[in-house]
Amino acid sequence: MEEQIQTEEGISLIDLIRVLLNKLKLLILVVLIGGFAGAAFAVWRTIDVNYYGTTVEFYVNPEKPKGATGNLASTTGGSQYGVYGAYGRHVMDNMVKLLSSESFAEQLMLEENGLPDKTIYAGLNEEDYASAEASLVIANKAWDAADLLEEPRIVAMEKLNEEWTKAGKSGTFNEASYYELFNKGEAPDSLIRAYQEAIAATDARNEARANASALQEKADEDIEKVLSTWRETYLYQSTLSRFKGAVSYSYLGELEDVEDANNLARSFIYVKISVLNDKDFARDLLNRVKRVVPIYVEKNMAVPSDYEGTNCQRITRSDEIALTNPSYTKNQAIKFGVLAAAAAGIIAAILVILVDKSDKRLRDYEIITKNFDVPVLGVVPTIEELASTADTKLMKTEGKK
Repeated sequence: MEEQIQTEEGISLIDLIRVLLNKLKLLILVVLIGGFAGAAFAVWRTIDVNYYGTTVEFYVNPEKPKGATGNLASTTGGSQYGVYGAYGRHVMDNMVKLLSSESFAEQLMLEENGLPDKTIYAGLNEEDYASAEASLVIANKAWDAADLLEEPRIVAMEKLNEEWTKAGKSGTFNEASYYELFNKGEAPDSLIRAYQEAIAATDARNEARANASALQEKADEDIEKVLSTWRETYLYQSTLSRFKGAVSYSYLGELEDVEDANNLARSFIYVKISVLNDKDFARDLLNRVKRVVPIYVEKNMAVPSDYEGTNCQRITRSDEIALTNPSYTKNQAIKFGVLAAAAAGIIAAILVILVDKSDKRLRDYEIITKNFDVPVLGVVPTIEELASTADTKLMKTEGKK
């Protein structure tokens, strides 16, 4: 008999459905409470989570200045593009690594003069800071003076090329050919004077540039002294982490297939800005990216053979800072609400089944008949059953009338 009872204690699928249907109202209530609790938790965690940012695109291509060679080489010129006007994947990989480095993050942190903002340098060596600022002013004035001498040099070169053509020579002025002509005594006086004026203008420009370079070296030394002091502070480290974490770099578009795209030469660098709960910082960071990235890429990009530089220019114009997660709280509330409701429902269902399984009372006369193999002589109806029977009889009586 005991073995038979133990066998009957196994719960079937029908029993599971019966138990769950009997507690359906309770299960629905638990699911609703769990869903509301999960949604409330998500709202509490994300109500103040706002990401501000944008994506800035830069076009990069190899650039090769054109001009004559020798002492009178021109610094002006256009650009010549590669077959596809693009760089190989390995070159772009290296550039992305450089842009993602702490070194470049520091470049973003610095002001246009190469010094840290005074507000995050406050309390440090202010004399060194003032000295660096003064050195920069002097160096910049020297560079401006050198730039002013560039136009007279270009005018002198244009005049020299005109005299070169008048002397019956084709193409632009060539210094080696000029000396051959001069040594033979066949160089016209006007050509000689034009050459001497071009040499004088070029020497003046070069001397001014050399002076500016020396002053720039002094300014760079003063700046490095300031930066060395600044790098030792905790504020530097925390600010550096903030700048580094708010920007990411890639040469692949968001919708590009990585496997296919990696086999192609690349022409674009994508800079993605994402800042948590600080729109003003995001705007400031965007302005810094626009200013610093092209200069850094052109200075540090590995240049193919036969090319002497890199051109990097921003091509996006609608890259203003905007909220990038406008429905974040709502989506998270729905997500957590559904997950919490499902979890609460499953847990409640398991508990209901376990409680029902642990109840050893015989609540059905059919179970008594099966377990003890004896007939049931009578069953005392419940109040609900009596009420239901009475209502049924009353309805039949009224129907006959």
